[in-house]
Amino acid sequence: MSTWKYSVILGFLGKLNDRFATYGEQREIAGKFELASKIEGIQGLELVYPFDFADVAVTKTLLKQHNLACSTVNVNIKSEAKFHLGALTSKDAGIRKEAVSYLQQAMDLSADLGTNMITCCPLSDGYDYAFEIDYPKAWKWFIDGVGTAASYRADVRVSMEYKQSEPRHKVIIPNSGTTLAACLQVGLPNVGVTMDMGHALYTGEGTAQAAGLLAQAGKLFLVHVNDNYRNWDWDMIPGSVNTWDLVECMYYLGEIGYRGWLTSDVAPFRLDSVKTCSATYRSVVWAEKVVEKVGREKIREIIAQGDPVDALDALQAAVLG
Repeated sequence: MSTWKYSVILGFLGKLNDRFATYGEQREIAGKFELASKIEGIQGLELVYPFDFADVAVTKTLLKQHNLACSTVNVNIKSEAKFHLGALTSKDAGIRKEAVSYLQQAMDLSADLGTNMITCCPLSDGYDYAFEIDYPKAWKWFIDGVGTAASYRADVRVSMEYKQSEPRHKVIIPNSGTTLAACLQVGLPNVGVTMDMGHALYTGEGTAQAAGLLAQAGKLFLVHVNDNYRNWDWDMIPGSVNTWDLVECMYYLGEIGYRGWLTSDVAPFRLDSVKTCSATYRSVVWAEKVVEKVGREKIREIIAQGDPVDALDALQAAVLG
């Protein structure tokens, strides 16, 4: 079995919105922590900057009180109105500078909390229509911004999360290959990638392949776990739709020696949040147990022979037996 650690994004334990409705309850940060402490398997929380750090002392006290680590500091450079037309790629140099400052301030917080890693999904950086942005210029601003932030502290890793779309119709880093290219172009060892399983599925990737690609380059820093129907980022319980993708991904995370956090990026919406996040943990554990029941050596042999029918037979037998 792998030695990954399980965490949950704190924001999913409060009020949630989609385009049409509001779900859950508005909770103060202490109430969210109280719910988090009831989640099965939880060891840490991914905290969002700036929203979960209105009072840093309170946040630190709550982590200690509930015996939870800060897994990562998630930097939000999309929600505030000033970032709606771009953050790291804004045409306004002052806004770009402010986005970099957000990353740097979050780096300081992550070091103070002992996680030494931030993650950021730059969802306001992209475009909606043709002829809206200067693509080469926007890409250079993005690379320069990430590089400036990462150069601020070599002891803190900067993990960029890719996504195909939302809220911008086209996000500047839509898939694993583009994001890896960005990391290599920045050229700093502390810049890497957050692979969100749902984002990989939505963009048409295989999660196992994406994980392997990033790991081979030494750039797989963080994994978010969730699922969808490959047509939108529904943030569902992992394995609830793409079951074998989850099992295969867990196999490869073990093969590549991933020892980081698996963070729930599942939106409960119409479901009980504690029950949903607990089911997320159990689903990932189940997938790994299937791998171990078949046997890693057996799976290696099947892959070497290149016969997916044997793989399906072995997996189905493991589930039934």
